Amino acid sequence: MIPTMSAELNGNPIIVDNKPGGATVLGASLVAKAPSDGFTLLLTINATHTQVPHLLAKIPYDPFKDFTPISQLFRSGVVVCAQKGLQAKDLRELVTLSQSSPVTAASAGIGTTGHLYIEMLNSIYGAKLIHIPYKGATEGQRDLQAGIVQVYFDSVSSAIPFIKADKVKALAVTGIKRLEVLPDVPSVVELGLDALNISGWFGVFGPGNMPDSVVAALNKAIRAAVQSPQVVRQFAPLGVELTGTTASEFSATVRKDHAAWGEVIKKASIKID
Repeated sequence: MIPTMSAELNGNPIIVDNKPGGATVLGASLVAKAPSDGFTLLLTINATHTQVPHLLAKIPYDPFKDFTPISQLFRSGVVVCAQKGLQAKDLRELVTLSQSSPVTAASAGIGTTGHLYIEMLNSIYGAKLIHIPYKGATEGQRDLQAGIVQVYFDSVSSAIPFIKADKVKALAVTGIKRLEVLPDVPSVVELGLDALNISGWFGVFGPGNMPDSVVAALNKAIRAAVQSPQVVRQFAPLGVELTGTTASEFSATVRKDHAAWGEVIKKASIKID
C-alpha cells in the first residue's frame, strides 16, 4: 500500500513511526498537535475516535476538532466463536440458550469491541452472557479451545485458522452480509440482531483544519492504494472489506459510530481508567 501511495504523492517517502500504548491515545495526541500541512498523519483503529473518548475520563485531544478525517481504509468485523459442543448453531440460538443457562463470553479486554458487543446482546436482546475479559487477543481463543470459556468474540483474521481447522465453530459475523472467507457463517443482520451491525475499521486522519487541497490529494493517493490489485490480493484472505472512502463519507462514519458506541458504553457504565 505504501509504495502506491508514495507514487501518487509525487514520490514523497512515507515513514511509519509506531506509537503504541495508552489505548491509542499516545499516537493520536502527537498527531493532534502536529502542523496541519499533511506531512504528519494518523493511521488508527476506530476505537481512538469512537470508543476511547467515552471510556477514559479525560483525553488530551478532541476527536473532532483536533483531527481531519481523510479516508477509511477498510472495515473489519468480529466473529463470534463457540466451543464445538455448545448447543447453539448461531448467535440467535446462543441468546436463547443463555436466557435459561448463562453463558461465559470472553473478549480481549474491558472496553474492547468484543466486550461492547456482549453488553449490546445483554441489554438489547436479553442475553445473559457473563463477560470474561482477557489481557489481549490470544488468551481468550486459547481458553475457548480448552473449554474454559464457552464463547469468544474474536477478530475475523485471527479466528479464521481455528474455524477452518474445525477447532471452534462460528456463530455469526458482525455486519450486513456474510463474508466470502466464511460463507457458511450468518451475519448478525441476517439473524435479526441489527444493533450489532457496527464494525471496526482502520482509517487515516490528519491534524485539525487541514487545507481542502491537501485532504483531496491524500484521499486520492489512499484510494488508489486501497484499490490496487496487490493490496486487494493481500487483504482478501483476512476477511476485511476494503473501502477507501471519501473524506466526507469517513467523517460521517466517525460521528455516527462515536454516538453509537458512546450510548453502549454509557449504558453499561464501562471505564478503563
